[in-house]
Amino acid sequence: MKHLKRILTLMCFAFMSLFSQAQDYPGVSYGPESRQFLDIYIAPSTCPTPVYFDAHFNGGTTAMPSNITDSLTKNGISVVSWESLTTISTAADIQTGWNDAELMLAWVKANAGTYNFDTTNFIIGGSSRGTILSWKEAHRADPDIKGLYMYNALPSNAWGDSTLWYPPNDVSTDSPPIFFVYNREPGSATDPIDPDIHDPNNGIAIQNRYDELGIGDRDTLIHSIGDSSNTDRYQYLQEFVLSVIDPCSTVGIATEQTDSKQMDVFPNPFSDQLHFAGMHGNEQVTLQNGVGQVLAYRVRPDQIEIHHLNSGVYFLSIESDAYKKTIRLIKK
Repeated sequence: MKHLKRILTLMCFAFMSLFSQAQDYPGVSYGPESRQFLDIYIAPSTCPTPVYFDAHFNGGTTAMPSNITDSLTKNGISVVSWESLTTISTAADIQTGWNDAELMLAWVKANAGTYNFDTTNFIIGGSSRGTILSWKEAHRADPDIKGLYMYNALPSNAWGDSTLWYPPNDVSTDSPPIFFVYNREPGSATDPIDPDIHDPNNGIAIQNRYDELGIGDRDTLIHSIGDSSNTDRYQYLQEFVLSVIDPCSTVGIATEQTDSKQMDVFPNPFSDQLHFAGMHGNEQVTLQNGVGQVLAYRVRPDQIEIHHLNSGVYFLSIESDAYKKTIRLIKK
């Protein structure tokens, strides 16, 4: 069933912090042009992880709020935030962005083994500009794309030249489930006092096409979050992602048991050495990179020399008969 909700009352979600965290792998090139890069947040996992792709709004950056990247990665979902033209304003810009999206997705598939990605479980997302650049790739009838999560999707100025592009024409019976979130109310584009091109009616036009094709049960649209107590555009993302994919078993990052609470590893972030305190048995310590390669193994160490490692994110597993603990570490 299609859902259309107006959010005007207090919500049970607390407003989430929007401060960004350091990316696991920032500025990774997916093409030869300087604009063609992406940031990768790795979900620690014993098997390949699904991927959420994020594309920012006009004038934005690839930086994402730490609350959503932490939440997704802790639930076994890796994140790729990708760049193209920072701002789009012409038909030529849109075409360039579509080309970049195709190149980016092909690069991710080709390099999935390096980052432990599950190429059969992709979720495409973005805001405003990002929804335009992602749209074509998201509707290529690719069975590996399990869902679309889009904020302020398909702004009105993108619909001006139907000879270039008419978004409903890209929707087919093979289109994936889609979740639209809008800041304003329907009709905001024609508001005489405060017009807004991010009109939910643009998303409703896509819903109507889903209905015409008999797949209306795959679409959801929520609007007016700007009038609610929670204006976070990502607030529904995790629930939606987990509704369309089934992550494999993940390594619990913060699931220490009572016997491990006094054990400590420092510093974090680290440079040359890791030090250990509070061990009380024959703990086995294993250091791995983001794709599960074992870089060091020790039994009850006081310290480990790791000056030779490249900057990035690593995972330290500490295991004894009484407990198992996995710690996410950052090498400066």
